[in-house]
Amino acid sequence: MSFYTPENLTNISCLRASERAFLTLLQALLQGETNWSDVLVQLELEDELTMVHPCILSTVLSDVTQEVSLIEREVQLRILAVMLQKMGKHWNAYRDIIAPNAKEWEKQLIENTTGEIDPKEIQKQVWFCLLKYFEIAQESLKKITTYNLIQEGIKQEICMIVAMLVPQVRKLFPQDVQWSSDRLYFRKIQEEDKVLLQEYFTPAVGKYLSIDALNHPVLVQAYIQQSQIEMLAGTCLVLMAFERDTIDFVGALTLNDMNQETVEIGLWVREEQQGKGFGEELLNQAIAIICTEISTKQIIYTVEKENHKSIALCQKKGFQFESELILEPTPLKNKYREMLRFVKQVVVE
Repeated sequence: MSFYTPENLTNISCLRASERAFLTLLQALLQGETNWSDVLVQLELEDELTMVHPCILSTVLSDVTQEVSLIEREVQLRILAVMLQKMGKHWNAYRDIIAPNAKEWEKQLIENTTGEIDPKEIQKQVWFCLLKYFEIAQESLKKITTYNLIQEGIKQEICMIVAMLVPQVRKLFPQDVQWSSDRLYFRKIQEEDKVLLQEYFTPAVGKYLSIDALNHPVLVQAYIQQSQIEMLAGTCLVLMAFERDTIDFVGALTLNDMNQETVEIGLWVREEQQGKGFGEELLNQAIAIICTEISTKQIIYTVEKENHKSIALCQKKGFQFESELILEPTPLKNKYREMLRFVKQVVVE
């Protein structure tokens, strides 16, 4: 049984006034006096993780595979997504440390009478508790029934983030690593590539990608820096592709959200190099790297519904249609995107 219940939390001396108000709202929900929408609003207003969050999460996860109304399922999914977003802010701080002893922490909370406990310790303990709940529920999350394509998009995002957060050994590639195919060679993205990205990642290239264009120096710089951070953590691989004979820039290949369950492929070819079969060569290289060097189960290829060339290419390479979904707007892609998700099982070479 979870330690984080309304009954236990009520007696914790270090609970802040805002947390007690949140707990009161949760108790009202359990008594049928309010609804989950009110809890979602309050959850979004909270800047940090609190000891009430595990109580909310365990309650939502206990009902997540049950049949509910469209609105109830929408709120459930958004609560899970908000919870994971808050956890994501702390991932860099906690992912390389050993999970703390939960029993000792619970004893400390019960015996504490002064109400003085380090807020950073609370954050850490809550984060690992939430992670444990999500890890246990990982298979159940995949079975959630969704009632529209937006809900399916939120569900897929939830499952991906949980798979990323779960502790695992990741493949770290050296900075100077390179690969070669028939006509191309590939290397990791570098600082000096900002000139290439700014010139060749045009709106036409970005039409079917998650970013419209990389035509602003600040945006390009941020993209490269974030890519390098994630590559050092083993969560992605961003490769620049060049012709072997001419050293002419062709495009880019990304292995995104790398985890022990899935790896998602992204690729693009500059306008002047399109129509020469380079897209297929990039995809072949991505599949080869995953199958030979990354320990995962499934390759994901998510493509916009109207991108018929990309759909035909992934099907040619043995990807099977899995689901249709809608991705909501982001600051870098301000539109709803109708997507098709294709999958390919990893065959170790």
